[in-house]
Amino acid sequence: MRLAIISAALLGATGIAGADAPKVPSEAPYIVLSDNQDEPNGFGFCIDTYGPGRSDLLQTHSCKPPSEGEPRSYEGHDTRFEYNTNTMQVVSYPFEGFCMQALVATGKSEFALLECSDHPRQKFIYNEADQTLRLNEDKAICVAVAAETVPAGPWVKRPLTLGTCDEIDASLKQWKVVSQ
Repeated sequence: MRLAIISAALLGATGIAGADAPKVPSEAPYIVLSDNQDEPNGFGFCIDTYGPGRSDLLQTHSCKPPSEGEPRSYEGHDTRFEYNTNTMQVVSYPFEGFCMQALVATGKSEFALLECSDHPRQKFIYNEADQTLRLNEDKAICVAVAAETVPAGPWVKRPLTLGTCDEIDASLKQWKVVSQ
């Protein structure tokens, strides 16, 4: 009992979410929320294009099973993203040359899939220690997911959001980046 209390205290002190980790069926690369939340298959929430295939907007979505033998550009690969440490960009795997960009307006944030560029809102810092994806333009701002899960056909989804890192629950802002 004492060991369990100490372990729980240590997890809380580091700020690392302690719920179930997702069992992602996707082939790498992908970026998945570290906590499975309530994804019903246990697959977790991966960064994804909005709707099937290529879209201008991004969200998180149930990570998808592999699509063996399909070309890189296959729409079923739309939950596959990678983090490029050199350019500090979140890059689409199936839609080459396209990157995640934060769109920020007063009181609202969304994410777009736009041509990769030097735009400052395409630059993110992935911190392995605390598992956060922070906006390079303002390192106190984290990429997170909304608290509510929404049905998405046979899957589920959650909107991507930006927020002050210190004010967001760890389970909504911690990511696992899985490379090839």
